[in-house]
Amino acid sequence: MKKKSLFIALCIIGLLILPQVSMAKMSVLADDKLANIVGQAGIALDVMNLGVNMVMGSLTYGDEDGLGGLTQPGYISLTDVTLRGNIDFLKPMTIDFVTQLTALGTEVTSMNMHLSDMSIDIDEFTIDAIRLGSEPGTGPSLGSFGIYDMHVDITGDVQISTRP
Repeated sequence: MKKKSLFIALCIIGLLILPQVSMAKMSVLADDKLANIVGQAGIALDVMNLGVNMVMGSLTYGDEDGLGGLTQPGYISLTDVTLRGNIDFLKPMTIDFVTQLTALGTEVTSMNMHLSDMSIDIDEFTIDAIRLGSEPGTGPSLGSFGIYDMHVDITGDVQISTRP
């Protein structure tokens, strides 16, 4: 019986508090006050450890129309690319993407990236073939490339920002 009485008492207290919560009211802003308001939306990432485990069939860059005239298209293709490793940050890497809308309707976007004191460990970075050809992934191979068990310590700050 005591549990039922306690439950009823909590329900009554909740019903008495509920109207107080819903008493917030909105007010109209004048145009001069509204003109000074800036809205922001964006994404912020804080990263302490970034792991990479990537296998890619082909990474290609090319010129579809060649040099014009009698030349053919040309492509450089990196085939069977593998990258495995970690990047550890002593301070978090921060990346902010921001879109701002002002009262005048102007849209401004920016990106801020801050890197500081990091350790890079590459377990494997290989490219099976580097090819030059008239189509992506074709042509003779210029050879392969590989880095294994590489460790790099980087100290200092890097700030990368984009602004319109």
